Amino acid sequence: MHFPRLAALALGAWLGGTLLVLLFSSQNVRLVNDLIRAPVKEAVDHMVKIQESELRLILNYHASEGNRWLRSNWELAELGLGVVLLLTLFFAPGGKRYLIIVSLLMIFAVVFQHWFLSPEIDRLSPAAGFDQPEAVSVARDRLRSLESGYWTSQALTLVLGLLLAAGLAKRSRRHRQDRHEKETESSGGF
Repeated sequence: MHFPRLAALALGAWLGGTLLVLLFSSQNVRLVNDLIRAPVKEAVDHMVKIQESELRLILNYHASEGNRWLRSNWELAELGLGVVLLLTLFFAPGGKRYLIIVSLLMIFAVVFQHWFLSPEIDRLSPAAGFDQPEAVSVARDRLRSLESGYWTSQALTLVLGLLLAAGLAKRSRRHRQDRHEKETESSGGF
């Protein structure tokens, strides 16, 4: 079986999915401002009935709920991809211990996000989302701090994933070179 190829596929899906989640999450937040600044014609009649500040609160809440759903489901997918990656690296012939350690660190980062950061973010989001922007809010400040920690751990996961990708590429290159040298020796140098 081609364990290194399966590991590369799982890692590529993990990194690509993480980048897509980051893109969609940031787009959800930007979309609120775009909808308020330039609404579609059909929505204008309904939007004028609601104050802009109230409309912004509702749309921000909707965007944060979409991000919460996306984040929660992606974390589960990351855990699945992480297990596949770890197993393929473990069973790969000539596996390198540092590749397994890096994949374990990536999994631990996701476990930390899923079981420690996300539940607290989910608990604080509704209350902080409906606080007035000009009002002092401990919940909103705590939420921003947790979200900052969440995205920092996501960035760490991406960096570790890139290190792992470099390690896999180096290992693959070395494996091809060794195979070429053996083929050259067995053919008598010709």
